[in-house]
Amino acid sequence: MNTVDVVNQVKQKCKKVRPVGKGWYQSIYHHLYYAHKLDKENGILRIIIPHVAKSSDYKQDILISAINETNCEVKYIKTTILQNGSISLNYDHKIADGEKASEIVPHMINTLYIASEYLLLKLHAL
Repeated sequence: MNTVDVVNQVKQKCKKVRPVGKGWYQSIYHHLYYAHKLDKENGILRIIIPHVAKSSDYKQDILISAINETNCEVKYIKTTILQNGSISLNYDHKIADGEKASEIVPHMINTLYIASEYLLLKLHAL
């Protein structure tokens, strides 16, 4: 798996894939901005949604509960609050020998999107 393969797979699912520096690329899937980077040195593909919602828009107990539920219920996803207050979703995939971007990238993008919807439903349901 190489950067070109990953970018090509992202382009098949997302709009406006463009480099943003230091090996990162930005894209849009549905209404959300995604970023991805292939770290060959560590053998990790990281795809993130850097901003799903503002943490300050929710009560602390509801926010923590929704984040914890999302982290427990949606496999492979890590939900965090960034220093700027954005709620972010991360998916890190350790690349195995012979893996193909066409098998991994669509799954990662879909899983992140499902996790974002799950999180927002939890934030508004609690």
